[in-house]
Amino acid sequence: MQALRGRHLRAARGLLDWSREDLARASGLPLSTVRRLEADAEAGRIRSHVTRSHHGAVAALRRAGIRFVALDDGTIALAKGREVAQG
Repeated sequence: MQALRGRHLRAARGLLDWSREDLARASGLPLSTVRRLEADAEAGRIRSHVTRSHHGAVAALRRAGIRFVALDDGTIALAKGREVAQG
């Protein structure tokens, strides 16, 4: 399966009609970090020191109802479901 890239993060934001600022707020990350994650992930440059931030952004998207689904050919599809309760 391919890794989640910047295009997946942007597509997930689009499904939610979220801006980068919305994702930053939901994930507790600085806006500059969200920008960097989308750029670095697209270039395949997820560095170990930003992995925690990447996981935080993905977790926020999942809490908002985004599902990342691995297809048989290894590509990643996105789906929007209901919001997941925190707790």
